[in-house]
Amino acid sequence: MARRRLSICTILVLLVSFFWMMQSVVLADSQNCKSVRINGSSEWYPVSMFSEDTQELHGLALDVAREVFRRLNTPVTVEPKAPWKRMLHQLGNGDLDILLGAYWTQERAHTYRYTDPIFKDEIAVFVRKGQEFPLDELDDLIGLVGLRPLGGSYGEEFDLFAKKYLFFHEVAEDHVLNLFASGRADYVVLGRFDGVHDLREAGELDRIVDLPWPVSSNNVHFMLSNISPCNSLLEDINKVIRDLHEEGFIKELEAQYLGDF
Repeated sequence: MARRRLSICTILVLLVSFFWMMQSVVLADSQNCKSVRINGSSEWYPVSMFSEDTQELHGLALDVAREVFRRLNTPVTVEPKAPWKRMLHQLGNGDLDILLGAYWTQERAHTYRYTDPIFKDEIAVFVRKGQEFPLDELDDLIGLVGLRPLGGSYGEEFDLFAKKYLFFHEVAEDHVLNLFASGRADYVVLGRFDGVHDLREAGELDRIVDLPWPVSSNNVHFMLSNISPCNSLLEDINKVIRDLHEEGFIKELEAQYLGDF
């Protein structure tokens, strides 16, 4: 009996020691996160955009990130403009800590870590005015030729369906609308807010319109590098994001960026 009590006491001591060791590791990692290196898409309204005038990134996601890390007393460094695929590579090898704005996919979840959602984005089909067609389900796109930005994801469900049943030309994001206007496809798939904003900027809203039914509705998250010391802040980041939703901070940003929609 005494030997059994000794064994139980030994196990408890080991468990407590392990717990404190893990706490120390987490604390050390968070203390190693001296600043957060962030970046985002240069052409995704209202999530993140690059201004050619100021040569700076801006947008809803950056506004949220700045407030999150202000509350966490962690300086933010915005990295130079880069293509989406290069940013994913930088995130994977630890040269970037956080990517501002990404949809969740199972494939990405194996490589990166996601925060709680900051925003919800609708994905829409855009067509030339006068060539609208009934769209109530994804099957209605089968047999048509579509355009979509190169390397992007529109959420797990849509991506899997598109890979199996739909035909797309994938082109650089800044060429999508020009190619579509020239008649290269029957439709183009874009984030609704992003697409309408780009059409408005180009003066094309009278020629290209979005169909009402959304092909997908996706949460937008921050995506963290798995090998960055800053991923130890994930729980703290999520708590602040929840606070910002509850306080109406993010709702005010949505009104600021989407007031005309």
